[in-house]
Amino acid sequence: MENKSENKKTASAKVTSIAWKINLQNVWTRARTYFLFDLLLCIVFALVFIYGLDVQLAGAFSPDYDRNVIWGKGLKEVVYRVGTDSDNLLYTVEIGQWLYWFRRAAIFIAIVQFLQVIEEMVRGTAQVRKHLRPLNEIAAQAQALSKQTFDESKYHNLEDAISNFKADTIDAGIHMHDKDLMGIETALNGLLERIRASYKQQTQFVSDASHELRTPIAVIQGYVNMLDRWGKEDEAILTESIDAIKNEANHMQKLVEQLLFLARGDANRQSLDMKRLCLNDIMKEVYEESIMIDEKHRYRYEVTGKVNVYGDSDMLKQSARILIDNAAKYTEEGEEILIRVGKWKDGSPFYSIQDNGIGMAPQEVRHVFDRFYRADAVRNSKTGGTGLGLSIAKWIIDRHQGYCDIVSREGLGTRFSVILRSV
Repeated sequence: MENKSENKKTASAKVTSIAWKINLQNVWTRARTYFLFDLLLCIVFALVFIYGLDVQLAGAFSPDYDRNVIWGKGLKEVVYRVGTDSDNLLYTVEIGQWLYWFRRAAIFIAIVQFLQVIEEMVRGTAQVRKHLRPLNEIAAQAQALSKQTFDESKYHNLEDAISNFKADTIDAGIHMHDKDLMGIETALNGLLERIRASYKQQTQFVSDASHELRTPIAVIQGYVNMLDRWGKEDEAILTESIDAIKNEANHMQKLVEQLLFLARGDANRQSLDMKRLCLNDIMKEVYEESIMIDEKHRYRYEVTGKVNVYGDSDMLKQSARILIDNAAKYTEEGEEILIRVGKWKDGSPFYSIQDNGIGMAPQEVRHVFDRFYRADAVRNSKTGGTGLGLSIAKWIIDRHQGYCDIVSREGLGTRFSVILRSV
C-alpha cells in the first residue's frame, strides 16, 4: 500500500510540474500577443491620425511635409505642427487633450490585459492539470500493468483450449471462462465462426456444382450408351443423340464458364476497367442486341434523362444481359419486356428490367441471388438455366458499389432495378 501511495504521489508531482511548464508557456504567449497587438494598434492609430489631419487641413497627404511635435509643460499642452518647411506652416493642432485620453485608455486596456495574464498564471495550471488528467490515468494504469505479475498458467490454459478444440463439432468454440482472457476468447471464436461459415459456403458451392454437372454428364452418358447399342443402324436415334449431346455440352460449357467467373471473383482475380460512362448508351446497345437475338418477345426502351456512371462497360452490359435473359425465360411469347434508364428516388443512376412473367413469391425473392437457387415454380422447367446467372449479376453490381431493388408479384411479373453509384 505504501509503494502504491508513493507512486501515486510521484506521478501527481510529475503531472503538476509538466502542467506548470505548459501554463508558463501559455502565459508568456498571451503576454507577447497582447504586447504585439497594442504596439500594432498604436502604429495604426498614429498613421490614421497623421493621414487624416493632412487630408482635412492641408488638402492632401505628403510624406515630405515637415512635422514637429512641441511638448509643453504638461501632456495636455502638446502641439502638432506641419509645414512644407520651417518658414511655411500649413497647420497647427493642439493634440494634448487627445494624447491625454489616449493614455488613459491605454492604461485601462493594459490593466485589463495584465489582470488576464495574472488570472491565466494563477488558474491556468489547474486547468492544464484537468486536461492532462485522462493522460495521467492512462499512464498510471499502464505503469500498474507493467508491474503486474501475469500468471503463466493462463497461457497454458489458452494453449490447452486451442489444442483440445474440435473443428468437426457443430458450434465448437474455445471456452476458458477466464475474464482476463475474455477478449482473446471472443476474438478467436469470432474468427472460427467466420472460417466455419466460409468453409460451409465453399462446401455447399462444390456440392451444388457437382450436382449441376452430374445431370448433363449422365444425359450425355445415356445417349452415348444408346448410340453404342442402336444408333449405328437407326438414323433417328443417331440424330436425336447428337442433338442432345450438343445441347448438354453447351449447357456444361456455360456452367463451367460461370463457375470460373465466380471463382475468380471470390479470389479477387476478376479485374474491372472502371471509367466514366454514359449509362444510356450502354443500355441502348443491350436493347438493340435483345431485339436482334430474341424475336419471341417485344422489347421497349424508356429513358427519363441522361445519366452517367463510373464502372466497367462490359461488366454492366453483362449484368443487364443476365437480367434480360432471366426475364425472357419466364415471360410468355409475345409479351413485353421493358428496359428503363434514369435517376432513382435519391438521384442515383439506375436501370431496370421489367417483365410480365410468372413472378415470384416473397420468400423466393430473398434467395433469388443465391448460387444454384431456382424457384419451385421453375425448378423442373426446361428453361435451361444454371442458377448462377443472377449470382454473377449480383457480383457485378456489388463491385460497382450498387444494389438491386426487386418488386415481384406471382402471376404479374418481376422488376429488377439496379441502382448504381453517382459520378
